[in-house]
Amino acid sequence: MDINGSAYDAELLPLTNGTPNDECTSKLPTIQEYLDGLNYPIALMIVGTVILSIITFSIFFKNAYHILHRTPKLFKTKSVLLLTIYPLITLFSVVSATVPRAFFLCDTVMHVYFMISAYVFFSLCMQYVNGEDALIKSTDSQTFSLRTPPLCCCLPLFKRASVTKNRLLFVRMLIMQLPVVQTALFLALNVVFVEDYPNFNRIIIYFVPLIVISILLGVWGLNILVRMLAPLYSDLKLMGKYFVLQAVLILCRIQPLIIGFIVSKSISNCEFPITLQVQKNAVFQLCLCFEMMVLSCWASLLYKSPATIIAQG
Repeated sequence: MDINGSAYDAELLPLTNGTPNDECTSKLPTIQEYLDGLNYPIALMIVGTVILSIITFSIFFKNAYHILHRTPKLFKTKSVLLLTIYPLITLFSVVSATVPRAFFLCDTVMHVYFMISAYVFFSLCMQYVNGEDALIKSTDSQTFSLRTPPLCCCLPLFKRASVTKNRLLFVRMLIMQLPVVQTALFLALNVVFVEDYPNFNRIIIYFVPLIVISILLGVWGLNILVRMLAPLYSDLKLMGKYFVLQAVLILCRIQPLIIGFIVSKSISNCEFPITLQVQKNAVFQLCLCFEMMVLSCWASLLYKSPATIIAQG
């Protein structure tokens, strides 16, 4: 919980108070102030995010074309929705890098879309195996296990069990709560951000436990799902598909801590409007765009081979 709280408080939000003439002021510049004070390093980073975003969109359109023409009809929509997360994040990274005051809104859109993608991934997995009933009939062994990360240490006494309707419903609920709970929490935080920005850092502390608990439960459900299906359907490459999706959450939530620490130690200039917070955000968005481009390429390889055998079965 502390890690996620720090990611929001230390890296996404300026913590100090001051005026535009003070060192490391908490004031976020307007677009005009930002453009007037723009320097070459920040400008180059913005250009870099734009270029990487264009490349990622190009990869996405190529992948989408391939899926729409070669993937079985049953899998098309959800596969495209999952691949959309990478160009979408690069798009809002560009917006966040060019409009400093929009960073939290952009972060919210990225975060909520990941949560929606998590449930889309669950639905796609169920389609891969021809539905829950077909999965239950095809699994005679003890393949269902609650002892999976991140809660494996908390449930050492639970043994493997057979797959049943109720157990699949339990997994579905764990994953389904992600888009519902996270959207509600982040909408509330955006209202606070707009209406009471000076107290935002103090208020968000009370939201962090709820955000973290919800994420842990959702990731637990995804791990149960993937570890249950991956050994039975190795041709689906579920572990790889899950990893390229989960990597988005890790990079968006944990990476700001690392980048913020490095930037804080490396850069001493903190003059308004190019404050330390603005510089951290620009570096983070550039790194995120590059990583989304790489993940998009990796995902394209994983989704190129649809489970035609399962679909025909």
